[in-house]
Amino acid sequence: METTALVIPRLNELLVRVRRPIDMVAQAIVAGLVVLLLAEHVPALWRYVYFGGVLLVLAAQYLLHRAFLAERGRREMARALAWRRRFVIVYGLNGLLIGGMLLATLLAPRNEATMLALLCVIGMAVSGALTVAAHIGLSVAIAVPAMLPSILLMGLSGQRDDLLLALVGLVLLVLILSFAWRLNRYYTRGAALVGRLRATLRERDNASLAAQETEARLRSVLDNAPFPIVVVRRSDGAFLYSNRPAAALFGIAIGAGLLGSRLDPTHHARIFDNAGAGQEFQLITAQGAVIWATMAAVQMRYADEEAALVVVNDITARRTSEVKLREVEQRLLDAVGAVPDGVALFGPDQHLLICNQAYADIVGLTPATARGLDHAEVCEASVRARPAPAQAGVHTDYAGWVAERVRTFSEARGEPHIFYDTRDRRWLQIRDFRLSDGGTASLITDITELKNRERDLHIANTSLGQQAEVLAARTETLEAARRTAIQALQEAELANRAKSQFLAHMSHELRTPLNAIIGFSEIMAMRLLGASGVPQYDRYAGDILSAGRHLLAVIDDILDLSKVEAGKMKLHLTRLPWSQLKADCLTLVRPLAADRLVQLVAPNDMDGLPITADERLAKQMLVNLLSNAVKYTPSGGRVTLSPEIREDGGVSLVVSDTGPGMSPPDIAKALEPFGQTDTALVSQMRGTGLGLPLVKNLIELHNGSLEIDSEPGRGTIVRLHFPVEPAGPVERS
Repeated sequence: METTALVIPRLNELLVRVRRPIDMVAQAIVAGLVVLLLAEHVPALWRYVYFGGVLLVLAAQYLLHRAFLAERGRREMARALAWRRRFVIVYGLNGLLIGGMLLATLLAPRNEATMLALLCVIGMAVSGALTVAAHIGLSVAIAVPAMLPSILLMGLSGQRDDLLLALVGLVLLVLILSFAWRLNRYYTRGAALVGRLRATLRERDNASLAAQETEARLRSVLDNAPFPIVVVRRSDGAFLYSNRPAAALFGIAIGAGLLGSRLDPTHHARIFDNAGAGQEFQLITAQGAVIWATMAAVQMRYADEEAALVVVNDITARRTSEVKLREVEQRLLDAVGAVPDGVALFGPDQHLLICNQAYADIVGLTPATARGLDHAEVCEASVRARPAPAQAGVHTDYAGWVAERVRTFSEARGEPHIFYDTRDRRWLQIRDFRLSDGGTASLITDITELKNRERDLHIANTSLGQQAEVLAARTETLEAARRTAIQALQEAELANRAKSQFLAHMSHELRTPLNAIIGFSEIMAMRLLGASGVPQYDRYAGDILSAGRHLLAVIDDILDLSKVEAGKMKLHLTRLPWSQLKADCLTLVRPLAADRLVQLVAPNDMDGLPITADERLAKQMLVNLLSNAVKYTPSGGRVTLSPEIREDGGVSLVVSDTGPGMSPPDIAKALEPFGQTDTALVSQMRGTGLGLPLVKNLIELHNGSLEIDSEPGRGTIVRLHFPVEPAGPVERS
């Protein structure tokens, strides 16, 4: 890949340099000569088309070369590959034109003019293939289309002269491609070598620039460092380099040179002999101020001399802070010692920093011995200083107490930890608080008096508690019932809201892309924009259209079923003629029946019968029932649609079929949402299981009923019983 990245851009440039405009002009002149030589043997239209095509291709080559030279990004690998594809296309067209003219020349009568034209055309092919040999692909794109069709034509003619010409042409084609391949290898190796040399020089220049930049950045960092940095010569302690803070500290005159400035001899051993390295010492500055400092030195060679890079760290502020810290600590110890409760401060590592005497007395240690101990060690020492629980007459688990103390101390949320002191027989409360620096403050308070008052209050409230138990039990029962009712109401509201949101999202998110899929598939299936030319695509378009319509129907069924169950479906009642309702439903189902080879039968003896119902929902119910009957009826069967007038004046619409029928368990299962029977005859026609449940809900919305009469092997009869006047939430039109 790296070699390819070096070679292809270079070969593109080499091609443009070798294939000069003079070569294109020469090819145009030779093409004109060929047209003149074949004036009496080749039709004028072909000669004009050939010469015009040659001029167009040569113009395209010239413009392509100019555009290539003008583009700055042609050396990028992606752009280089794009340019190579363009060259192949243009030069391939050139080869096709030469090949067409060569065929025309060979088919013309043989005489001096045609033979001269033949030599000119072959010369154009050879010249073009060799001038673009920088890209072997371009040589092939010219030579093969130019010569191979003529070679095959001569070879298949069966004549001796033509066979000889075909053999000569084949040998010439092989020689051209072989020579082009050798030139391409030469060009490729040269381009790769030039690319590697350029890359090496570029890397060397980049490395040199990087080293210079690094040196400049290092000197800039040292010059702008906020602390003193100097380079000291080992032999005499002379300063060889100094930044500005060091010049101010040691009184070095940078502008006058560093040769006259030397290090104090007292520091020479500290720097070069590592004597007292890291020790804090006092240093007198050039301004006469006394500071505390430390020195860190690194042995090095500077301008071929033994030297040391010295960094001086001014720690005066830290030393001052330490003195002030000790003063503050002493004040804190005095303040904590005056507190009657036990107070202790632990660091972020849970080691004791300071504590007052009260805290030390409670844990059974002295302040000096307790300081520095881990909190867990303080707890264990406190347990050892107390008698066993059995001896104290209390039930105290000291192992559990230690574990609980470790937990509350680690959390340090101010949670009170109360325990009974078996040694002093008193109740103690411990609270831990997190400090801003990550440490912890522990406060131990004696709450014995509070516990005694709590005990007396408990005894006084015992009788009241017993009287309130019955009332509390009743109140708890009522409260539980109230909470249960509230929870049930909230769950119902959440379920209803989730269902509404689901319907809204489903309607928008599924209908919109489905309508687009159905619309585009209808265009492809009906070939409105023309035939695709591939029969499989037309069949796939029909399959997509069928699947989209089926999925849209399933979504409509789900939404309608949900609307009915949510009480949001309203009726728009009209008086429908039975003949119109029957004709509309049969029109929708008849294509499916023809597909399944099922006979549809609908008697005409009651066409004038009026039916009071919602027109859209009535059609939806009948189409669902008729579609199910047709799908589950074997080929050659019959599906019948007819009305019946009941004794109460209502109308029943009957759909019967000669299908496999259903058992009572199958009927119950089919009436459930998404329920499907598992018989072998219907296994190939599975739907979503929403048809019958939707029909049942819609007829019940009309205040009617659904009746299914079926037995295995005897077909199925489904009756929709419409009442005289349907009840429920309806709107009358």
